[in-house]
Amino acid sequence: MGKSFFFENINILMGSNATVIKDNLLIIDGKIEAFGNKAKEEALKKNIKISKSGNKILAPMLVDIHSFLEDPLTGVDDNLENLKFRAKKSGFGTIAFLPNSKNWRDDPEKIPFQKNYDFDLNIYFWGSLSLEDQGKKLSPHCELLKSGSIGLSTSNFFDNSIIFKGLSLDAVKTSPILFSLTKKNSLQKGIINKDIKTLQSGFYIIDNNNEIAEVKNILGIKNIFPDKNIVIKNISDSNSLKEIEKHTIPISTTISWWSLIADTNNLEFDDLGWKVDPPLGSQENREFLIKGLENDLIQAIAVNSKALSDEDTFIPINDRPAGISSFELVLPLLWKEFVVKRDWPIPMLWKYLSFNPSNLLGIMQEKLSIGSKRWLIFDPDTKWINNQINLGYDSPSNFPKKNKLIKGKVIHVGLDF
Repeated sequence: MGKSFFFENINILMGSNATVIKDNLLIIDGKIEAFGNKAKEEALKKNIKISKSGNKILAPMLVDIHSFLEDPLTGVDDNLENLKFRAKKSGFGTIAFLPNSKNWRDDPEKIPFQKNYDFDLNIYFWGSLSLEDQGKKLSPHCELLKSGSIGLSTSNFFDNSIIFKGLSLDAVKTSPILFSLTKKNSLQKGIINKDIKTLQSGFYIIDNNNEIAEVKNILGIKNIFPDKNIVIKNISDSNSLKEIEKHTIPISTTISWWSLIADTNNLEFDDLGWKVDPPLGSQENREFLIKGLENDLIQAIAVNSKALSDEDTFIPINDRPAGISSFELVLPLLWKEFVVKRDWPIPMLWKYLSFNPSNLLGIMQEKLSIGSKRWLIFDPDTKWINNQINLGYDSPSNFPKKNKLIKGKVIHVGLDF
């Protein structure tokens, strides 16, 4: 049974195209019961005490357009049950997982069955555009999409003949096709884009960032198939955005949340957030990415979570796998960066963290409504130390800002745990 609350004049964001208002709110057993005068009347009848509103905000749940989950059922580093628990506590109502796994999700039998409903976090799976993402043979697109795949994903698109064949088929109509800018099994040793600080750091440096060449290739494909719902995954280079800005046919893009928070100038050297995919760049590059987001060259912010084990995090940084996993930090750190530092209106942050990702996935947008449990309450003033003891549950070990003081936290959600 969910908790019950009554707030007077709490900040409320009802949904897309709405402004933040102040109003009364009554939640009973985890469901939104009433707003306004009715909320106050019902709270008095049921003897529910007033909770302190402060700067808290009630808002729709967040949507993650792409993250990794290698083994949903029996994974040790992470699995579906554990991840859903953490993500719900962090305010997420929907996650779409990429096909990447040892058993590549390129066949309907490899897509875990999920029944989505209003009282739980909704899970979707991307299917693979080609078998094992090798770019040689197409996967069964019709069967994948009919089995519930939210769309198709690929990191091999330089053999244009197989891509053209796949995009020409009737199966791929309105479903999104996600083009990854990181090639599978890349031999690239570098982990950080080259600048003065990283040259002094001892990290392996990326001398030649090929992202712009990959973006140009995808834009060329978009020119041939202008009606296809092509999405470029994880833009991280300012030069790529310049190419997209010049392109006459609109194309959708996503960005990893960490690319908007961290750069080679603002991380301590022992932070686990140095080794990520896509790699970090300079402070100037991050500022350009943020401007691209503000100018709608980027449509969605992704969590892009990838869990690592304790053993993996102890491997020297140049040799360990890339990735971070922390749903808990996404809203607090983005709130600090955009709402606090850059004076963004709150709905603008939800646009990129919830409403736009839903649009790209082709699903219903999250919104608040009477009787719904799909809500979160975020308190920008709550302070907490970022470690597993304070989180109160096990999580992957590769989370950034470990043992740092964090301001802002999702303190309540309506979904069941």
